[in-house]
Amino acid sequence: MRINIMNDTTMYTAFSKLSKRQKLFQIACLMFGIQTPELEHSKVKDGPWRTLLRYVLIAAFACGFWYLLYSFAQFVEGFAAGWNSAAEKGDTILTWHISSEWVIGLLIMSWFVIQNYVFKRAFNDAVTRHNAERERANQLEIESTLRLLKAQIEPHFLFNTLGLVQHLAEPTAPQAAALTADLITFLRATAHNLQADKLSLEDDFATCAAYLKIMQTRLPRRLSYDLVCADDLKRIQLPNGLILTLLENAIKHGIEPSIHGGSIRIKAIKVVDELIIEVADTGVGFSDTIGHGLGLENIRNRLALTYGGKARLELEENSPSGIIARLVIPVSN
Repeated sequence: MRINIMNDTTMYTAFSKLSKRQKLFQIACLMFGIQTPELEHSKVKDGPWRTLLRYVLIAAFACGFWYLLYSFAQFVEGFAAGWNSAAEKGDTILTWHISSEWVIGLLIMSWFVIQNYVFKRAFNDAVTRHNAERERANQLEIESTLRLLKAQIEPHFLFNTLGLVQHLAEPTAPQAAALTADLITFLRATAHNLQADKLSLEDDFATCAAYLKIMQTRLPRRLSYDLVCADDLKRIQLPNGLILTLLENAIKHGIEPSIHGGSIRIKAIKVVDELIIEVADTGVGFSDTIGHGLGLENIRNRLALTYGGKARLELEENSPSGIIARLVIPVSN
């Protein structure tokens, strides 16, 4: 855990996420001016309230120390007076009373000494744990980087192999070569898209076009398609995979079950401040499971996380048959 505090608001936000034990430790370190391990490597500027609190605590410590000295002086004065009185009376046993001020002052000083030892030790332990956690995080980052490099090498080998298959198939099997080329385009696009949180509408449509070419080869004379997107909309950024998921659903649940197949039309338009993307098919239409699949549920969740309640997914019947899946997403001018 590392907290970077730049002002009172962000300090409160970070502080509120700590556990109860961590909060007590932070408060104690703050009271006595001890730099906490979470702030050890951060350039932190004191807020006005923290500076004021520090001055108040310093003043309180000074008052307590002065009170202890005053009590000690009173004790010495009383001791000297008792000694003189005993000497005048000829007593051999000296009796005196310890004042309550002396006891209170001694307790205050003892408390400051104890807290300094306890919190300094707690601070050192926390620094040790923090350094161990940071070292572990660095190790995990190195391992993650190695896995990423491995993941990049494996697709590279796959693409080279598919490219070789395409080259060998071109003289005798041009259709197989064309299909392999479309597959390479689709796999390259999806491999790149998986690494990005958002994609431009242009890239999303290109991925869908490559996918439709492959499916059209798989479903000859049963699938036709059309993609419509205005040039001024192509740069709009969307969460990746939304349109492709709707397209896969349209083919799997609409076109493939239909004896005569059907057509798919993907269209993107802008109405006022909303982007409307429709994936319409002329397949078999609604069934009992339409609208409740995992893919559509994931789309709804991602829309909610990205846009709150401002984006939505709509499903309606197409004419004469099939389904229209519609994404309505807010966009700025």
